[in-house]
Amino acid sequence: MLRGSPRRLPVPLILLAVVVFSGCGPSTGRVGLSPPSTPPAAVEVLALVNEARGTARRCGDQAFASAAALSLEGRLARAAQLHSQDMHDHNVMSHTGSDGSDLRVRADRQGYGWANLGENVAFGYTNPESVVAGWLSSPGHCANIMNPAFTELGVGIEGTFWTQLFGRPL
Repeated sequence: MLRGSPRRLPVPLILLAVVVFSGCGPSTGRVGLSPPSTPPAAVEVLALVNEARGTARRCGDQAFASAAALSLEGRLARAAQLHSQDMHDHNVMSHTGSDGSDLRVRADRQGYGWANLGENVAFGYTNPESVVAGWLSSPGHCANIMNPAFTELGVGIEGTFWTQLFGRPL
């Protein structure tokens, strides 16, 4: 779904992008949930996502049954936060980091051994309610949110740059 090169973003523009990967990441041990310093907005994004997953819905032409709740995962949260910070620092919304990294590389760098990964990014939203509503109104982003293959979530927020990194550990 991702085409072309990253876009430089004017401040009021709101854009969304989505990408999903399945496969094998490095085999590392599972480390538990996000640290106690999880920002309240990230916790609210998780609550809104889990509320959405609790109800069957259509994402464009695709029907989804309700899905189990996700849990916050610290390494995914760190990877998502670093990506949101990078997008903010370079004023570019993209699934590709300024160093050429993608979500697989960013998860691997944090030691997250993954079986499945997905990522939603957004720019221009000012609160958890609006960004989650935006993702749910986009078929590809909604499909990531509803995907039952994902069990964990990391949320990164820097200014109005948002990243959701979905995963299922090995």
